[in-house]
Amino acid sequence: MKKSLCRLLPVLLCLTLLGGCGNSGAAPQGNSDADLTAAFEELLAADYEVYYLLFADGLPVDRAGAKELDGASYYPVASRQFPNREALKKRLGEVYAKEETVEALLALRDPEENPALVERDGTLWRSAACAVSALGYEVVEGSVRLTGRRSDLTAAFSFQEEGLDGSLYETAMTISRTGAGWRLDAPRKDAERKLLREGSAQTSPYKEGTARRVAEDFLAAVQTGKASEVAAVASGDCAAWEGVRITEARITGVTEELDSQGDYRVQVTVEDGKGVFPEGTQEYRLVVRCGQDRNWEAGQVLPLYFRPASERYYNWADLEARNSPENGAAYNIDVFISLYGMPAFASPWELPPETVAEFAMMMVKPQGEDMVYTPQELAAAVERTFGITGFDGRSTKFYSKEKNGYLLWGRGPDFPYVLIGMPEISGNGCQVDAAAYSDPLCTKKLHSLRYTMGKNADGSWHFVSAQEITEG
Repeated sequence: MKKSLCRLLPVLLCLTLLGGCGNSGAAPQGNSDADLTAAFEELLAADYEVYYLLFADGLPVDRAGAKELDGASYYPVASRQFPNREALKKRLGEVYAKEETVEALLALRDPEENPALVERDGTLWRSAACAVSALGYEVVEGSVRLTGRRSDLTAAFSFQEEGLDGSLYETAMTISRTGAGWRLDAPRKDAERKLLREGSAQTSPYKEGTARRVAEDFLAAVQTGKASEVAAVASGDCAAWEGVRITEARITGVTEELDSQGDYRVQVTVEDGKGVFPEGTQEYRLVVRCGQDRNWEAGQVLPLYFRPASERYYNWADLEARNSPENGAAYNIDVFISLYGMPAFASPWELPPETVAEFAMMMVKPQGEDMVYTPQELAAAVERTFGITGFDGRSTKFYSKEKNGYLLWGRGPDFPYVLIGMPEISGNGCQVDAAAYSDPLCTKKLHSLRYTMGKNADGSWHFVSAQEITEG
């Protein structure tokens, strides 16, 4: 680990100098492939700066000025470039396309679940409990390539990264043109990565073979028929495993395996599934991953998915399947559930106006550089996402009388335990089934909804209804 961190020091030093070199953070704005690639590479560098500021102790603090705020210890930030939250927010807005991404980064929590950053009387304070961690991936020089673009609105890129353990990945990211220029759709820390080559050239924060041992311990536990044995390996409520009779569960193939995560094919024979698993012999998919992504140094590898391979779920599909146009309806549903849970509705008109306005703004960008949605833009966005015409959101908290428009405040999503089926498309409509669970391994079902979606003229999808599925 020390070797990797030392390699990063020159990069971090350059990034700390950005604030004193008159860099506005604006990426090149041309439309050629070369211009887009240059814009993306500059945004990658800016994203690294953001990571350094927020996760790697890049914000200088005055430790002698420590003070207790809301029951926790904080240091005042001693940065001329970022003296307050607004200055830091402005920098983040120069890097990321979505307001909710910016707000989620500003709302980070420390390991003790206190806000990492707070502002008091115009002064920015950083939690004294914040942990310092490296990003864990280093971009391979010269590997960035443009893989696709849609008009002059979005562009997709791939590049190679080397992990701390020497493994090589292909990483995919996208950028979008906003009113202020090109911006990243998401931080690099959250990018989708495909393993190209496993390596062990460097020290890993996880013990060698951790993922394989967790997978094998979990498979041994599920064959005992005891919920307590499963709970010793997994997380959450494991009561549903009591009495489940599995007589065979052995790994037969590996899709991905590192010390910190693994994706396995497993031959499973179930004699009594207790209504949780189908009886018989078939292939399953088992995924184990680090359960604490924000702090990889202290992460615990846990089983997070164990279902028959014949079952296909949108939120457990590969990146290519999730990004395919025909799965756009499932994407809308996935985002909606992460923000509002799973309310049933016979028509979008039954949803709260606050929900309709906020979600519509999240899914459609405004045209103006000030990021204010005009009444006409909001009405069009609501029609595009919910099929509701003539929407008037002036009664919602997002309306600004002063601007005669709507402002998206932004907030971070939740990650409920849910399985979202692949869309079943018929003509200009489709249905998607989703089930909510009370445990991470999705064994204790709470309820299921069938979402009906309609296709818009531009190929996007709008909500029609979400109705409870009665279990037969």
